[in-house]
Amino acid sequence: MKLNLILFFLSFVFFTSAVHAHTFTGMVGFYDGLSHPVLGIDHFLAMVSVGIVSAQIGGRAIWTIPATFVLMMIIGGTIGMLIEVFYFNLEESAFIVVEYGIVFSVILLGLAIAIEKKIATNIIVLFICIFGMCHGLAHGMEMPWAVNPILFALGFASGTATLHLFGVGIGSIAIKTKFSSIVLRIAGVGCALFGISLLI
Repeated sequence: MKLNLILFFLSFVFFTSAVHAHTFTGMVGFYDGLSHPVLGIDHFLAMVSVGIVSAQIGGRAIWTIPATFVLMMIIGGTIGMLIEVFYFNLEESAFIVVEYGIVFSVILLGLAIAIEKKIATNIIVLFICIFGMCHGLAHGMEMPWAVNPILFALGFASGTATLHLFGVGIGSIAIKTKFSSIVLRIAGVGCALFGISLLI
């Protein structure tokens, strides 16, 4: 009997299909969570930048910085979901903080790429934690509106980790020669300028 209930619960969680409730959001499950960091250019640039910065620092930072970001994003996602479900009156204030946090993540991570290892690693980790929390809050406040919030969360965590790996690949290749390193730093300036344009 218990096994049947567990199987029923798992099938409910992992194999739900779209229903008509909340379909105006267009979010169903894993695919929507996976594509969310990719389709938003601000999210995309920030996620790839995290990977590039970690590659520029090198050593253990190649995996600790992206892992820290994803961990803080999951924590932020949980908080965002709780705000959306239980403290709906805080949503507008949280949304403003989140938007500024995301924009500043694009600017500051772009600058970190541009100046290449001139910032202490501890400071970068601190900012990674803050930015991860902000990006997580953005995803978390959307989770309750998805048809399958658990798959949506797994999707945005997977999408973020994939973009980090993409950034690590770009950074690892670009730092091998002086020319490509300069091109990468120019791209960091471009990323920062794009973030400033969003702020304006």
